[in-house]
Amino acid sequence: MKIDNHQLARPQWGINQADVVFEELVEGNITRFAAIFHSRNVTDIGPVRSARTGDFELLSNLNTPLFGNSGGNPTVMRLLNDVDMVLLGDTTVGRAAYRRNDERNAPHNLLTGTGDIYAAADGRGGTPPQMFSYRDGDESLPSSAQPVSGVEIDYGGYQVTYRWDDVFQGWARTQQDSEHVDYDGVQVAPENVIIQFVKYGQSVAYAGSPEVKVLGRGEAWVLTDGHLIEATWNRPTSVDITEFRDINGATIELTPGRTWIALPRSGTASIAEPDPEADPDQE
Repeated sequence: MKIDNHQLARPQWGINQADVVFEELVEGNITRFAAIFHSRNVTDIGPVRSARTGDFELLSNLNTPLFGNSGGNPTVMRLLNDVDMVLLGDTTVGRAAYRRNDERNAPHNLLTGTGDIYAAADGRGGTPPQMFSYRDGDESLPSSAQPVSGVEIDYGGYQVTYRWDDVFQGWARTQQDSEHVDYDGVQVAPENVIIQFVKYGQSVAYAGSPEVKVLGRGEAWVLTDGHLIEATWNRPTSVDITEFRDINGATIELTPGRTWIALPRSGTASIAEPDPEADPDQE
């Protein structure tokens, strides 16, 4: 599901119930989310926004996923027909699965839910492959894992920080120095954050739209259980699942739970300074 991240779109509905969330650049150096819902039923998801050509490779290795969006420019919508997915956007199924919330103005108020999408799919769509490996409760992190307080990402238009939070046992997210909470006021703090350093090209659909490149290989930082693991990512083809390996070549095992994948350009992330308000006895 494509979810709005414009300032007028926050707080979002359902973002904390997503199993996996990709954050990618769009026009104006702001970001938009591509959220995967798989393990939970979620009544309200949104605000739903339009597709980009960079979304195609986020869909192509998930075995015909259900894709929800709020339209897109004509070239994007035409090219979507060649992607292995079931298109269930508002221009496809309309009021059968989407509704406007009168608390906000369009376009930042379009909602759907997993039940609405599954009903509109009418049995279509495949079972996705497992995207990540996970540690058992008694397994330790690799020796290369280093404790960190957090990481800062500069997308250009948005500055995002993830800081480890012992209470949430996750990485509390801030955007523009404001806590990122969902519509219910719950802090966004996924158990895992992967910072996958990528390149961006120019979309064939619109020259002003950056297109994320997630095929190939590159560097990554994996944040899990209060630690940072330097890694490489590798995805040779569209149908391959991205592999994340540590400096010794071993597959990185995540903490069971939610995973957010930030997709910034190289050189735009840094390790955050320790929180001056943190209790030193808790470090």
